[in-house]
Amino acid sequence: MSIFIGENLYFAMKPITLYLAITILIFCFSCNQNPRTNNAIKKPVVPKPLQDDKDVSFISKRRDNDLVQAIYSDLVKKHGDLQKLEDQMAHFNEGREDSLSVFKNYDSKSGDYYRITFEALDRVKDTVIRQRLRGLLTNSQKNYKSKVSKFTFLTQKIDTDQLSIADYYLTLKIVATLPVIEDYQDKSVPDTKSVEAIANESEKLKLKTQKLADKYADKQKAKK
Repeated sequence: MSIFIGENLYFAMKPITLYLAITILIFCFSCNQNPRTNNAIKKPVVPKPLQDDKDVSFISKRRDNDLVQAIYSDLVKKHGDLQKLEDQMAHFNEGREDSLSVFKNYDSKSGDYYRITFEALDRVKDTVIRQRLRGLLTNSQKNYKSKVSKFTFLTQKIDTDQLSIADYYLTLKIVATLPVIEDYQDKSVPDTKSVEAIANESEKLKLKTQKLADKYADKQKAKK
């Protein structure tokens, strides 16, 4: 009974813990990504994933990839706590299947047995014998589920944890990389002079084209 009480409490706490985790992560990374400024003016350092490259094909390939992941990977190299998390995740993913494979193999045999025997009951012509066998198998299957209830709860918890981890991990990536892109937006704004020049040229070209269009339209009207 205590297992299932714990299970209900565990699932009930999930939305609260996710909200708290997101709030804490946003606060921590906002602080970490905004260090105290020096009086000396320093040239802004652009993170490698956001650096421009003269090789157009390289830029195209980089944009096709996940820019968020690229920025996050760059942060991992600079922050020990992020690197430790990545190492722990890799270790967990490597050992997860090995740890669960023994029970999955054990459980699959019983699952196959009950599936095959229940399907076989349809071939029993005697109704009394069929019902007796069905009751026997149903009771046996119920007892088996009771035997492995702890395993079942733990594997379901692991699966549920994986969904939460995915949510937390995406949250971490966003709150860690958002200050980076915002810092880039503030410190790497291009000079508007070249855009203003092309805008002026565009205006002149529009007026000239319009003038010539009107001129030749008037000539066409004069012929009529």
